[in-house]
Amino acid sequence: MRVLTWNTKGAFPYQAEDEIEAQIEYLAGLDDPPDLLLLNEVNQYRREFIRELIRDELGYDGIVDTLSWAHELRESDIQPHHDIGHTNGNLTAVRDSDDIEHVPLELFDESYNDEDRKHLSTHYPEKILVTTCTFDGKEIEVWNVRAVPGGMKGEEKIKIFETVFDRIMNGPERLRILGGDFNAPDEELADGQATTHIDDKDPRIRDRWRTAALQILKGLGHAGMVDVFRYQWGYGDIDTLDESFGNSRFDHIIASEDLNPVHCEYDPDSFDYSDHAALIADFEI
Repeated sequence: MRVLTWNTKGAFPYQAEDEIEAQIEYLAGLDDPPDLLLLNEVNQYRREFIRELIRDELGYDGIVDTLSWAHELRESDIQPHHDIGHTNGNLTAVRDSDDIEHVPLELFDESYNDEDRKHLSTHYPEKILVTTCTFDGKEIEVWNVRAVPGGMKGEEKIKIFETVFDRIMNGPERLRILGGDFNAPDEELADGQATTHIDDKDPRIRDRWRTAALQILKGLGHAGMVDVFRYQWGYGDIDTLDESFGNSRFDHIIASEDLNPVHCEYDPDSFDYSDHAALIADFEI
């Protein structure tokens, strides 16, 4: 099974159609196309155009997205959404429409058995897309996530991390893939530690900020999940691209070790079509 996650730079409200077409051509030109396609920062104004291209040019009939949700929130007059830029969302696609099912996140999660606490606190719910996908008879819970930039959205980035981590850690044991643009870490050290630059953040939330980011990046091992890129390459000097945005590795695939990851790499050619590199991973399921 091959998985690709990619930030397609669709935050600008009126992303040009020829830019989107070039991205689709890039995906169509891959020698070994992915079985599971995770796109984030997909422009909600181009929803039908993008879905049609993915079906007709790439051959994915199973498509689930949060773009209509982003549109409804942006058009809402209800505070605080009337002044939040819900310009984009996430899209997950597989070949067969029978092999994917949307799993909307409810405000209260039954698995917690606690109706006094809600477990969907972000004002950007369109940044978290959960589906159940089936490959070779195995059912996999797929999380397609984009954490908003902390420098622009502040605490909202923390809320996305906390929602995803809490849901996965308190959910039933199952095969999972978490992919997307996490806008973290700021830096990775040769010994495997990840650092977050939070000196400029409000002192009241610095510890929470650091904890939320590190739980996603390092803490999902408690759910049997591994950072597939580092699982493949380790740390220190490596013979492949290890940056997906600027000088940082913001784009990730974290998956159940039981899915048997065998390869993972960033595709430098994808930088010609977005400011993020596509991340591709192979599993022997």
